Amino acid sequence: MNNQWLAFATVLILNAVIALLIAVTLGRRLPTPGRNAMIWMLVGLAVWAFCYAMITLSTALEAKRFWLKLENIGILTVPVFWFFFTVQYSRLDKWLNTFTGALFFIIPCISLILLFFGNWFHFYYSSALPISDSGGPLIIERGPWYLVALVHSYLLNLTGMGLLIWQFIEYRNIYREQMAILVAAILIPLLTNIFYQIASGMTSSLSIPIDLTPISFTVTAFLISAGVFGLRLFDLMPIARHIVLEYIPEMVVVVDAHDRVLDANKAAQEWLGKTLDEIVGKDPMEVFHQWPQLINRFLMSNETHEEIQIPGDPPRTLELNVSALYNRFNALEGRLIVAHDVTDRKWLENDLIYANEALTRQLEEIQQLRDELEQQAIKDPLTDVYNRRYMVEVLDNEIARAEREKTAVSIVMMDLDNFKQFNDNYGHKCGDVILQAFANFLVEHTRRGDVVCRFGGEEFVILMPNTPHQIGYERAETWRQDFSETAIAYEGMKFSTTFSAGVATFPQHGHTGDLILQAADKALYRSKDSGKNRVTAYLSSKEINDAKDF
Repeated sequence: MNNQWLAFATVLILNAVIALLIAVTLGRRLPTPGRNAMIWMLVGLAVWAFCYAMITLSTALEAKRFWLKLENIGILTVPVFWFFFTVQYSRLDKWLNTFTGALFFIIPCISLILLFFGNWFHFYYSSALPISDSGGPLIIERGPWYLVALVHSYLLNLTGMGLLIWQFIEYRNIYREQMAILVAAILIPLLTNIFYQIASGMTSSLSIPIDLTPISFTVTAFLISAGVFGLRLFDLMPIARHIVLEYIPEMVVVVDAHDRVLDANKAAQEWLGKTLDEIVGKDPMEVFHQWPQLINRFLMSNETHEEIQIPGDPPRTLELNVSALYNRFNALEGRLIVAHDVTDRKWLENDLIYANEALTRQLEEIQQLRDELEQQAIKDPLTDVYNRRYMVEVLDNEIARAEREKTAVSIVMMDLDNFKQFNDNYGHKCGDVILQAFANFLVEHTRRGDVVCRFGGEEFVILMPNTPHQIGYERAETWRQDFSETAIAYEGMKFSTTFSAGVATFPQHGHTGDLILQAADKALYRSKDSGKNRVTAYLSSKEINDAKDF
């Protein structure tokens, strides 16, 4: 055995072992598109390389012919599995099943029948003779069926490579690197085999009796290993853009610059109730004639983003996005229409709006009730003027402010004269009418800043901020005269009555609210003791002495 043939066979066996190791490694990984086809292709490459090595090492012609037959199992099946791999890896295998896949094995099966059974060997190989007496490969002469199998093999290899090149154009980044690795892995053995097949027919100087295709499997094994382990060939699987488009839940329609529909995804077909053939190539006016609002937005501008309502039962609300598509020369190439059904969201938003409005109304009602309660806490329910509690609180605040601003605050305390007679002679209802009429009179004749309150029973108090003692007295006297001339109607009768009053002023008659009220009360009782229907100005001891001296 010549050493060069021994080295040749060793390289072939090494290629076979490497191919089997990669196949075993892939078999341990999770199933992915194209994985099984790649495993069987690697097994076929291993059979091809190993059997070619055994042909080289064998010395008997019958042994060489036996290994040649087995070698063709790998030679004939590798292109088929390579084609299956590219179709599955490109996600274009919807049509591929057991039946359609079996059709691709028809020519390989016929070829193997010719090789293994009967006297038909010469239809495939017209002759197969050793290259030398010292061993080595066989020199073959091709039969008529050999050319059929060769064309079948090349078609499958070139088709698979074309699919990968197309995917190379479609994808980018690491996926392009994967495609380039795969194309190179099959291209190198393919070119080697093509050169082997046609070189002898071109010129005798280029005649190569030895098939170097299995030797080139060294490069193929290296490139596939780089793809599997370096670029994670079966871990990061590319997904075609058209597949992604199909599974987008929103409606997607592509229109060209001439307003012709180029594409529509599955959601668009379902929403429009039309097949892809009924949409592609049509005018958008025809495609969307049931959705006039979308047509209006589409015609108004190249780009828009808004919500539209489309007819239906019930009507649906769509969030519409129309985007212009420009090429690298900034020329308009078309428009992309994307619509998202937001009907459920709008219903929820409307429910929230209604709930918010109802809550706002409830809050307003609560605030109104709260205000009413506050008013009830500070107002007298019969006369609707302030009560004693509120008067005491406001009086303290006004005195504190008057003290800061160095101003006066006057208090007029009034009591209706002979009020008990109205209750005794005409009933309490009549007394209530008298009190209400007196309260209304006081409210109408006082300033906006004055505070009128019912102090208790038939007693009323008027707080007059920024009012000196003399002015407070004069105003009270004016009220007394006007009220005495006022007629109060009750059940067809008219009554008139009078009141007595006492006037006291801060800071002349005290430095606290209680002291001023006490002073006004004392002045009131002086009016009562003096015959009623009069106003008495409170005088302190010093004021009385000063008056006597005067």
